[in-house]
Amino acid sequence: MMKCLLRIAYLVVAALAFAGCGGGGGGSTSSSSAAIYITDDLNNGYDHVWVTIKAISVGKVGGGNSVVFTSSSGEVVDLKTLRDGTGRRFQFISMDDGLSGQYNSINVTLDENLVLYPTGATTGLNRIFAGASSGQKTLTSSFSARTFGSGTDDLVIDFDLSNWTDNGTEVTASIGSIFDDNSLNDESRHERSNYPGSVSDLSGVAPNQSFKLTKEGRSIVVQCSLDTQIHRSGGTGNPVLANGQHVVVRGAFDPTTTRLNAERVKITGNAAPGSHDEAFGTASAIDSGSGNFDLSIIEADDFVPAGDPVHVTTSGATFRIHSGAIVSEEEFFVALTEGGYVEVEGQYDAGTNTLSATKVKIEKEDGQGGGGHEDNAEITGATSLPNFGAGTFNVVATEFSGLNVAPGTVIQVHVTEDTSYRGQTGGNSITAEQFFGALTELSGRLAEVEGHWDGTVLMAKKCKLENN
Repeated sequence: MMKCLLRIAYLVVAALAFAGCGGGGGGSTSSSSAAIYITDDLNNGYDHVWVTIKAISVGKVGGGNSVVFTSSSGEVVDLKTLRDGTGRRFQFISMDDGLSGQYNSINVTLDENLVLYPTGATTGLNRIFAGASSGQKTLTSSFSARTFGSGTDDLVIDFDLSNWTDNGTEVTASIGSIFDDNSLNDESRHERSNYPGSVSDLSGVAPNQSFKLTKEGRSIVVQCSLDTQIHRSGGTGNPVLANGQHVVVRGAFDPTTTRLNAERVKITGNAAPGSHDEAFGTASAIDSGSGNFDLSIIEADDFVPAGDPVHVTTSGATFRIHSGAIVSEEEFFVALTEGGYVEVEGQYDAGTNTLSATKVKIEKEDGQGGGGHEDNAEITGATSLPNFGAGTFNVVATEFSGLNVAPGTVIQVHVTEDTSYRGQTGGNSITAEQFFGALTELSGRLAEVEGHWDGTVLMAKKCKLENN
């Protein structure tokens, strides 16, 4: 007897009449732009439902298709994350310009493989879409002919799993079409996610910059602000944006401005990053002796977890804390035991459910904007205006990471009773009086500061004297 999957509606929203994806200066309005989203309607009975989207197109009346999304590697999505107690959540996929004419169908091409995690399961159930061919399955839904670009239509692709069946090997699937979803206009319902691509049309002055992010021929305008953290992939300092760079932007799409608001930008270099798998989640079973831990997955990029949690090994990895600074393995595992979230990059082996990390980084927020940005910045430079009584001094941004400023920017630093201080010789602990005394004795004394950057002031957690 066929076992019916509990209802899980998975939606892709093409919200039309959004602003076009022009250059960084402001973007012009285009009546034929489509913003592509995904969301989940109901997901009772499953902790995870992993699918991989390869392409989305809309069928023209009279024949032919207009491709609105394509990915050579596939967009890996856990449908379970796209629904909470309030309702649907939306993850931006792509923006498409140029839809014109009448359309009457939607086509979604998926990888033939999907993985289901019944509630409480730690191992996924591997399934194949029935009727798959050449490793893919295309699902099609027809609707009454519509002219897109009128500024009135939202197209929702409904993966209504109440009509999907699982025979223990194959899943028979279908999709439907829904128009208009008012919750799409609520910015708080939009997921944060990672978006890789190349930088062009960079404009503005740090921190208020914008640029076009392009991948596989499709682009979106990214907006940076004082709140945007910018890092280099290797942990080196002075992360300054430039045209031609390859980056990974983490943020959420703003349906009002039709821009991707960047929370973090990781500069990977001037060449496309190599093949790697990435995951984000919480750590458990932490073993500093072996350098291993387990990762309960919140997000996975470019792979589908065979089990949850995923085992992580860190032999030979680069270790970074939330500020972006490279630390020793010992320092990393001490920080890991203090809680928070972890981002892992490396190679995943489904057979052993192991992610062999090349880079690991501690985060202090949940990936959806919660938890704040604690100790997210590090800066080194010449100091000025030390005021022990007020607990303040300035630093010129000569070397920096985790904050979006131009080189040479003067940053105001505030210290608190919890700030720790280290001297130049051997990095020994010193008092606040000794630290401020050293700044006063030598004009332009170099110092390194790590702490929380709120866009205006750097609240110092650690201060260290450097050799001039």
